[in-house]
Amino acid sequence: MSFRSHVPNLLSALRIALMPAVLLTAVGGSRRWFVGLLIGALLTDALDGFLARRLRAESDLGRKLDSWADYLTMFTGIAGIAILWPAIMQRELAWVATGLVAFFAVVVYGFVRLGRAPCYHTWASKVFAVACGLSMIPLLAEWSATPFHVAMTLLVACGVEELAIALLVPKYTGEVPTVWHAWRLRRAGR
Repeated sequence: MSFRSHVPNLLSALRIALMPAVLLTAVGGSRRWFVGLLIGALLTDALDGFLARRLRAESDLGRKLDSWADYLTMFTGIAGIAILWPAIMQRELAWVATGLVAFFAVVVYGFVRLGRAPCYHTWASKVFAVACGLSMIPLLAEWSATPFHVAMTLLVACGVEELAIALLVPKYTGEVPTVWHAWRLRRAGR
């Protein structure tokens, strides 16, 4: 394997490695550094998948690494927001909790049914990732919470779709873009 084929996994690993620094900036009270490092981490999230497809370096390890980096980034982001913007976190706690339940219901069900986190990387989850990141701007600037509420509603819809995918696929499958693709996989498996 060439070095180029490892670049997507290195970007996911970089995102994981950045999380202690992101959390330390929050604990240190630096909103600017927290946001800057978190944006940098989110950019690696967008770039690793793109490069994996472009370089034909997609792998089960890469999907797992990306998903674990996503989980860690989500927890670190939520913790940092709770530290730096406690009033916003308190006000939006029901929305945050609903989003977390939707997100992790899929992970838990995947472990129960498939013995591992599903890591589907659906099209809807990719839209959610962008929507969630963009919704942070008006939320943290205290302009409007509506985009964040829309993003959390989308996250619940993503969770429902991913649970449906987990019910439909006969065994663990890597990327499954939509429930329609899962239905086709199920029919092909018969």
